[in-house]
Amino acid sequence: MQKNILIIGYGDIAKRLIKVLGTEFISIYAISRNDSNDHNINKINWDWLSDKMVDLNVKNFDSVIIIPKPSSLDEKGYKEGFVLATQNILNLLSGVNISKVIAVSSTRVYGSSHKGLVDESSIEMPSDYRGELIMKYELALSEMYGPKLTVLRFSGLYDNQSKKISHNKLHRDQAARIIAHFMQHQSKNSQTDIINCSEDSKILSSEKSIGNAKLKKRGFKF
Repeated sequence: MQKNILIIGYGDIAKRLIKVLGTEFISIYAISRNDSNDHNINKINWDWLSDKMVDLNVKNFDSVIIIPKPSSLDEKGYKEGFVLATQNILNLLSGVNISKVIAVSSTRVYGSSHKGLVDESSIEMPSDYRGELIMKYELALSEMYGPKLTVLRFSGLYDNQSKKISHNKLHRDQAARIIAHFMQHQSKNSQTDIINCSEDSKILSSEKSIGNAKLKKRGFKF
């Protein structure tokens, strides 16, 4: 049976995700603020920073993947990308039937004061406006979708061209594979599922070290 997938934020990670998924048995609808064409998907150009809505034409989706991006790296850009955009996205999806929502987030929500192992039981203590606004984004989605929502908190993303790689890191190809994995994973949680997504790294007592035990327990293999 053909599945309908909606990707909000059609950029690098989304393009890698589509390569993982393939398009033979999936109808992919992808929303981007940029005007571009891809013959393998149903492309929708929409500026989610505006109040203007767009007609999705489809009212049933097996999965909705949200990949947010700040409009700029200052506080205004993060407010637009993670607060204003989220409200507009929720308005867009208010009349849509959705089985599962996967939201890409960041381990930045834990802040910089943690030392040693940080896992999903660690308390979120954002140390800057970026982490605080990302937390608001997570909360808004959780209030709307509850147990339908899986939040994937990515560590520092990199690819083969990256000149600087952080201690807590995640290759962009692995990020795409993780999203694809949780599109298939059936959560039994009664509330929002939060997963830290980071590659294996040494647990250092002197700095924040993101653990990935829960990710691996859910069946993902690097």
